[in-house]
Amino acid sequence: MQRTLSWTLSILFHAVVAMGLLHSVNLPPLPEMELMEVELTDIQEPEPIIPMPAPAPAPEPPAAQPPPEELPAAAPLPMDKTVVLDDAPPEPAPAPEPEPAPEPEPEPEVVEISPTKTLPPEKTAEDGLPEKIYVRKDSTVHRGAEARFGRALMGDYFSYSAQEFSGQFRTKDDRVISIIDARNTKYGRFLIYDSKNKTLRRLKQAFGKYVYTIGPSAYADEPVTGSVTFLAKNDRIERFILVTDEDRIAHYPVKVHVREEEVSFDGPAGPIEARLSRPPYDEGHAGVVVVHGPECADPGLVQAFTRTLSMHDLSALTFTPRGCAAEQPAPAGPGELIEDTSAAYGFLKAHPSIGADKAGIWGAGPGVPAALQAAEQASPRFLICMLTDGLTPADLPNRKTLARLEPPVLWLVTGRETAKWRSLVRTLESLRDQEKRPFTIVVAPAKTSREVLEAEGGQSSWVEQVADDHASLAVSWINSLDRPKAEQ
Repeated sequence: MQRTLSWTLSILFHAVVAMGLLHSVNLPPLPEMELMEVELTDIQEPEPIIPMPAPAPAPEPPAAQPPPEELPAAAPLPMDKTVVLDDAPPEPAPAPEPEPAPEPEPEPEVVEISPTKTLPPEKTAEDGLPEKIYVRKDSTVHRGAEARFGRALMGDYFSYSAQEFSGQFRTKDDRVISIIDARNTKYGRFLIYDSKNKTLRRLKQAFGKYVYTIGPSAYADEPVTGSVTFLAKNDRIERFILVTDEDRIAHYPVKVHVREEEVSFDGPAGPIEARLSRPPYDEGHAGVVVVHGPECADPGLVQAFTRTLSMHDLSALTFTPRGCAAEQPAPAGPGELIEDTSAAYGFLKAHPSIGADKAGIWGAGPGVPAALQAAEQASPRFLICMLTDGLTPADLPNRKTLARLEPPVLWLVTGRETAKWRSLVRTLESLRDQEKRPFTIVVAPAKTSREVLEAEGGQSSWVEQVADDHASLAVSWINSLDRPKAEQ
């Protein structure tokens, strides 16, 4: 009881003391804050609302303009006229006058120091060292990047065959540069043909594997007139650097990678090995069997011609005449060539990428007579006869045989001796005008440069035919065959 009373008194005492202390504290008075006074007696009158004017009626739409007239398409070659083309090359620039040779500098005097001073004697096998250093014959000494990073990575992985260098290359201004593999011919080198300057010159390996110098002609290596440096991309040659005396700047032609494959088909005397060249992309292109005559032509020269055709969207099938694959080439003759040409045409028109409605025969030079006889038997969709200097008018059939030709024929008279074909041209014009034969006649004299004229020989016509002017002309004529007569 006493304890409870003492706790109660203690609590009351402390409460009284706390209240006394609170009242003894004097707090500073709060400052009076100025308040914004707002008078609500004046009311601002609202601005009058001005109504917007009524919208004007929309103008009537203008009368429909007639569609712009399309540009007329390039006119195809006429079937009732003879076209004469001028293929003259540009005139060469005058050669600059040679500068006088500088006087030779005097040789410095040689002072002999002492005849008694000699080099230390070489160590021999008696001293414990071999006299010679033997290197394995199946190994190759590598330097630079190949030595630092390994032969497998830098030496062998990107090792390109020299066959990759040949092909068709195109510049930005549609200038075509042809690299021809003529190493197994009388030329003995790679050849470079320029479609702009119409020059044919020789390439010589300078140093390394990808740098070549350009000679002044097809037979000489010096004096050097330029250089070619091949450039690779991944696993194939993609372009090269071209530097010549005719150009002020370097060019970088890009390679046109046509599709090439080895094929085989049945012939009258057994299987025939052939090569099919097709354009780089797509399917359904027109195709031709190229007949170059009964003689054995070098595959590298023929390949340069077929690649030109494929670059212009035309497939080309070539085969080796009988007897040319033997160790001692002995061509069989024109009769066997006609039979093999007919068999080749049967294979080409059955190919899934071409078809019978787009397959024809192309006779080049000495191959024209065989192409005419094969066309009479096989009845192709079209026929192209390229008359060159390697052929004479006496090699062609008579008027009666020419009158039996049913397919459309493009007679392309070219070379440097076109005057000898005047009588044949008159005969063809008579058949075209009087007997309504579908003949297109084009006379295109080949006024080539001095380099090409100096390359005369039994197979030089293949080199001259690398010019892509004839290929583009023939492709344009083939495409016009599918157009309706009203468009022609």
